[in-house]
Amino acid sequence: MKTLYERIKTTSIIRKWEIALTILLIAIIVTVIFIATNKTNPVYEINGKIAFVSSPGIDQEIYLMAGNSSNIINLTNTSRSNTAPAWSPNGTEIAFASNRDGNLEIYVMNADGSNQTNLTNNSANEKDPWWSPDGDKIVFSSDRDGNYEIYTMFSNGSAVRRLTNNSAIDAFPHWSPDGNIIAFSSDRDGNYEIYIMDTDGSNQIRLTNSPGEDIDAIISPDGKKIVFTSNRGGDYEIYTMNLDGTDVTNLTNNPSSWDDYPSWSPDGKKIIFSSYRNGNFDIYTMDADGKNLTRLTYEYYIEIYPRWSQ
Repeated sequence: MKTLYERIKTTSIIRKWEIALTILLIAIIVTVIFIATNKTNPVYEINGKIAFVSSPGIDQEIYLMAGNSSNIINLTNTSRSNTAPAWSPNGTEIAFASNRDGNLEIYVMNADGSNQTNLTNNSANEKDPWWSPDGDKIVFSSDRDGNYEIYTMFSNGSAVRRLTNNSAIDAFPHWSPDGNIIAFSSDRDGNYEIYIMDTDGSNQIRLTNSPGEDIDAIISPDGKKIVFTSNRGGDYEIYTMNLDGTDVTNLTNNPSSWDDYPSWSPDGKKIIFSSYRNGNFDIYTMDADGKNLTRLTYEYYIEIYPRWSQ
């Protein structure tokens, strides 16, 4: 049996080791934090401007990335959510959705964040704005008639016209670059599938037929391809297909992450999107065939809805 002195001595040695290990652990944590906060992330040159949504606090704000990936400017600054930015064809304005007045409305602002104006101004929820290629109109989704349908209006908010009319949800509309059709998603057949229609709402055609959700379909600048998000394989990935729905191709093919919010570069050579592959939603680009993946943002909060302009 150990004497009292021996027990005290043994306990003292154990506590010295505990103190030493604690100090070492603190030193490691401080070092990790220092490296994380002082590391230099790569900077990439950007042709044009990228608008995106970030959540540095409880609200969502719209930011601008211009010239290179480190030049980021805050465009909106409210206590509510600002989301779904969409560039005007000439790159001078951005349409977006905001609930700053209590419900989601469509707003427009200059590309520098000035002159933020409510276009819809009613008690319904309106979202998913997208410009016509001539800049005269904006297509959007609204529940003003009871459920989400697709509408158009002039870019000043006048002459609202309803394009779809059914009991299902029709949302995520995007105008084609040639101005002839609008791509959108609908759950009218049980789950979200991708459709196209003429700009007056006629000739609605279903393009996809999968067990998952197919959403956020955007037509390429040359009008030949559609990029979209789908969880048909069990997780959300970025896909492309031909304009007629053929040749569906998984570009990201990364089952361990969530890839979402795709859109095209102005020249159609690249696709920009948001991915959770590094433990947080950041913005990435890749070639139109899925190659040459490049990470643009390295922040500690989510960054989604990237949209590219000249």
